[in-house]
Amino acid sequence: LEMVWIYHERQAAALCGQHSLNNLLQRSQFDPVYLSDIARTLDQKELQVIKDASGVDSEDYRSRVREGSGNVDASGNFSIEVLRSALQTFNLTLVSYMSEAIKKSGVDLTMRSGFILNRDHHWFAIRQINSRFWNLNSMLPQPETISHFKLAAEVEAYINAGYSVFCCLDGEGDQNGALPDPAVEEWECERGVASYWWKEEDLLKGKSSNYEGHAWRNVGEGMRLDGKAPAGGRASSGDGGGSEDEQLQKALLASMGESSGSVDPSQLQNMSEEEQLRLAISASMQSSEVDKEEEEVEDEPAEDDPAAVKLQIRLPNGTRVVRRFKETEVVAKIYGYVKKEDGTGGGKALELRAGFPPKSIASMKTQTIKEAGLKGESLNGRWT
Repeated sequence: LEMVWIYHERQAAALCGQHSLNNLLQRSQFDPVYLSDIARTLDQKELQVIKDASGVDSEDYRSRVREGSGNVDASGNFSIEVLRSALQTFNLTLVSYMSEAIKKSGVDLTMRSGFILNRDHHWFAIRQINSRFWNLNSMLPQPETISHFKLAAEVEAYINAGYSVFCCLDGEGDQNGALPDPAVEEWECERGVASYWWKEEDLLKGKSSNYEGHAWRNVGEGMRLDGKAPAGGRASSGDGGGSEDEQLQKALLASMGESSGSVDPSQLQNMSEEEQLRLAISASMQSSEVDKEEEEVEDEPAEDDPAAVKLQIRLPNGTRVVRRFKETEVVAKIYGYVKKEDGTGGGKALELRAGFPPKSIASMKTQTIKEAGLKGESLNGRWT
């Protein structure tokens, strides 16, 4: 057997869904913002199905909107559908171990490439690496080997303890999933935080230090999300794109900025990494709620409605319109109306500006028209 390195992300916040995927793939592939975007897309598709079946005025639709996201919560717990969608990029899927398809396949458990298990919002991976199975639970201090002889007994024990077990198959769901190869060269350990990598031979010898005898020993664990170096460590160096943690910091800041208009990194300085992750997830979910508001364009109120306000809008296609809205409607409704009325976006992002000098009103999307002070305003739209 060749010498390999084993990647094992440890628990951060409630991001076990992310950890289970990355540990299964043996690389730092997914971050919370990427997975939250998948969750948001799935929420929109689910809403569209209900909308097509029963309309926006149905109780089913309104109930689903009130429930919020069914695919991610504020702490970062992701649904099985998010995990499945993420794995599609590798032509992989997850199929229940208890399904008829798995039972009829006749494939021995030890011939499977990997599994993901779940109970009470906790996800973790078991994967075959270098002809051995490894328990890569992010709650464990280090990876633990599982013998082929004991694998079936362990899986059954997890099922009896209330876990759902999913087998990793190819994208069609009928063949064993071809997972990415594990790291066999030390330079491949650049695919993630240094302290997440373990030399297989050290684990088999019972060594408890993941830094023992390799070149990454004195490297820190990357940047905090606010740009600070972590306590007791240095910021890890990287290529022109920055370290993995620096890239994650930028992604989280971008996600938060998208929801709130702009975010000053200094606002994050007094937050722990867990608090920063929760904020990023919350911002992504807020963006999802805004998208829902944009989809539900209300009927134009009557001219004599006391709550009606007039807005002059220059659509991106150059047409000028005067349209009434209720002052209690959120600004996101204006975006929804312009997108529907103009119809030339082609998937581009809509920018609306108001005032002098003109400024984007994107940060006001969750405010009511009255709160945003837009009564009687002239708005200019363009696709970006």
